[in-house]
Amino acid sequence: MHGSITVRGANRRDVLVVARPDADRPNRRNDPDAAGLRRLPQTAGFRISEEANRVDIGSDNPSRSISFEVEVPLRTNLRLKTVNGGELRVDSVDGEIDVNNTNGGITLTSVAGSVVAGTTNGSIRASLRRVTADKEMAFTSLNGTIDVTLPSSTKASLRIRSDRGDVYSDFDVQLKPEPLPTVSENSSARGRYRITRNKSIVGTINGGGPEVELRTFNSNVYVRKGP
Repeated sequence: MHGSITVRGANRRDVLVVARPDADRPNRRNDPDAAGLRRLPQTAGFRISEEANRVDIGSDNPSRSISFEVEVPLRTNLRLKTVNGGELRVDSVDGEIDVNNTNGGITLTSVAGSVVAGTTNGSIRASLRRVTADKEMAFTSLNGTIDVTLPSSTKASLRIRSDRGDVYSDFDVQLKPEPLPTVSENSSARGRYRITRNKSIVGTINGGGPEVELRTFNSNVYVRKGP
């Protein structure tokens, strides 16, 4: 789906959806044949369906952009995806949160539960007020900052990697010894071997727990201690 998505948790039992056409695309080329004419706006159609307490919302025309503002009950599981449309935001939702944005950022504010968040060209900024004790989580980006705030009591095993950036944290991270490099023989060239070293930082906070992966290629990673 093209367009931004904003989801907020609220004290309600139903789901409220507001759909708005996005602003005109800035890269739209001028049409010389339309000189003196006013372009009439077109919006994408959308669909909403509900079955067995599950609500599906989507755009009918992937080539046009539309933004959704959604209010959901405070305890809701979310699966959100957008492409080439802008930001994806979630605020004050407690549940299993699975979000993906192909060209845009992700912002999760005061969420609780578990998170899997990934973007290609954008940053991920997430603050969790509570984490599910037995759930693994992941925050990954190719070109963007990873900035995650976890409750101070979180028990987790961290796997952090930034290929072209730095890693920062105010947690007392107990780093595990670096594993020995992996040596493999090149079957196509006799007597040649390849040595591979894993670049990930591996460690635990508060004695360890489910794995939390934080990974980016072209930016920094920040793991912050919340209240």
